Amino acid sequence: MKTQEAFCVRCGSADTRVTRLDQTSAEGTCFRCDKPFHATPCHGCGGFRIAGSFGVSGTRFENLPESVKCWD
Repeated sequence: MKTQEAFCVRCGSADTRVTRLDQTSAEGTCFRCDKPFHATPCHGCGGFRIAGSFGVSGTRFENLPESVKCWD
């Protein structure tokens, strides 16, 4: 994992408070949507900064779809 930052899985915001972060998952609260989230890391790099929204961000992909981008 290259970062301690996790994007919200609902809206893609980086404005989050992460309460638990390890190599297999991240859990926290998004300040933009004011909801909890649970993310899994990028398959390629292990980072949690994955763009997307509504259940797409943070999902484990073999290859990221063109509509989703890993920022690490």
